[in-house]
Amino acid sequence: MRAAKAALPRITQLPIRSWLSKRTVPGTAKPESIQRSSAGWKAALLFGILFFIGYLSGIGKGRAGSSEFGAALASYYTDSANFAAVSPLFMTLFGAAFLQAVLVFLCGFSALGSLFLGTYFAARGAVLGLCAAGVFVSGGTRGLVVHWMLTCLPDMGVFLVMLWLAVRANQCAVLIFRSLINAGGHVRSVPPLKALLIRFAVALLLAAMVCLFGAASGVVFAGVLL
Repeated sequence: MRAAKAALPRITQLPIRSWLSKRTVPGTAKPESIQRSSAGWKAALLFGILFFIGYLSGIGKGRAGSSEFGAALASYYTDSANFAAVSPLFMTLFGAAFLQAVLVFLCGFSALGSLFLGTYFAARGAVLGLCAAGVFVSGGTRGLVVHWMLTCLPDMGVFLVMLWLAVRANQCAVLIFRSLINAGGHVRSVPPLKALLIRFAVALLLAAMVCLFGAASGVVFAGVLL
């Protein structure tokens, strides 16, 4: 009886210790998922900063003086014939969004995709800033207000969709780059290209919805402002 009592603590201690050593604190996320989420937010923040830096630089360059490009934009956005129907306006907006989505998608297959993505967002911001400044120089305050009312919604909507797609593309590009560095020029680990493809398809759908809504609102605003 005494031997059984003495052996009982030894029997119960081992399972309890091993169970406690394997036990995880509830409510805590895996370190790998935390790192992935943090990297995604950092990439989105960096791309957003590059976009607005490009936008400000485009405004500064466009305000330096009038140009034929700005005059052409001003005449385009003040011509009600360009915003008379939803269908052609939607095709124009979605065509531009489709090309941007393809560009962002392809960056996920390159080891230098992060660099290409940063260049894309900076260039995209610069073009939009140059457009706004060119319209303001040629068309004045009214031309700038009309420009923003007709294009701000689809431009910002497409920007957010491309930013969401770029986070996944950047993840694939970073994995390819690290794999090439660690494996001496050979891809060692396969990036999540299937997840990128799914996000690309969803991004196209979201961009189509944004462009459709932007085209409809553009026609309505043009009927009031032009």
